[in-house]
Amino acid sequence: CFLVALTAVGAWLAGCALPVVSAATPAPPAKLLAPAAPVMVGADQVTLLRSGPPTFAELRALIDTARVSVHVEVYEFGHPLLVAAVEAAQRRGVAVTVIDDPSELASAATALRLRSEGVDVVDYPVRKLMIDHVKLLVVDDTVAVIGGINWGVKSPANHDYDAEVRGPVVANLDRVFLRDLATCGRSVAVPPPLPDPGILVAATLPAAEIRPLVLDVVGAARTSLRLELFVITDTSVVRALITAHLRGVDVEVLLDPSQPSSEPSIVALRTGGVDVRIYRSGGELLHAKAIVADESRVLFGSANWSGGGFARNHELDIELPQAPAVAQAMLAQMALDWAASG
Repeated sequence: CFLVALTAVGAWLAGCALPVVSAATPAPPAKLLAPAAPVMVGADQVTLLRSGPPTFAELRALIDTARVSVHVEVYEFGHPLLVAAVEAAQRRGVAVTVIDDPSELASAATALRLRSEGVDVVDYPVRKLMIDHVKLLVVDDTVAVIGGINWGVKSPANHDYDAEVRGPVVANLDRVFLRDLATCGRSVAVPPPLPDPGILVAATLPAAEIRPLVLDVVGAARTSLRLELFVITDTSVVRALITAHLRGVDVEVLLDPSQPSSEPSIVALRTGGVDVRIYRSGGELLHAKAIVADESRVLFGSANWSGGGFARNHELDIELPQAPAVAQAMLAQMALDWAASG
């Protein structure tokens, strides 16, 4: 098995021809579970949100409760429910600041509309082959939502994850927002991070913190790894997953069917013995970038497992090193998605 795995990876890395993996047969989408119950992770309170209309209703409710400030940094921002909520917050005197990616068409249109309403919208300095892919909401410096869920018109149907968090992690997430404002040319003070062993905040640009975290999560796993990914092209991660399987870790990888760039990775993983399924989409995307290790360690956010996600784009993830309740909530959705893709 070891030699087979190494041969498969070696052929893939050498650019040899590999069979094309076809997408799964379309099917009705797996059920999206409602937001999980809030749980404590160290000093932080965490509520796992699993996309769907209830999550968008929760995002709207959080913005509606804002009294002092709303900070928004979301790659795709065009959902009318949330655009209206931001406008309403501005009208009632809340200090609203939006960092947008001007290269994303829906976000650019929303930026024009919000600016006409007096909202402070700042363009992130994107460049060729680089985007601001962050998905972050911070309200009144007390609650934040972080993850992979875009605010697009079609986003509620996708399978993806956010976390609603309260506690010291909020300051560390807002610190990323303030740092991004400084990157955009604003004169703002960026505070030092707060100690928070319960939730680690990791970014791509200006640092490259997410790939090392992914490799650590995979490399440290002892019993199980469950992954839901929009795309996987990173060679070091593919090697690590095969190595985990070879040392006896139970690895399951579920991938979105719309990304042909994942096909060489799928072939290498399957040849190496890793159990891979293609998500059976009913039109929605498996948009997640999530991993659960040993039913307790969780890492997810905006970063795709690709060169762009790990190195070029501005991304934001969180890691929960010891969070079995959050892990179980995520695993419940993953199990439904996996079974529906069998």
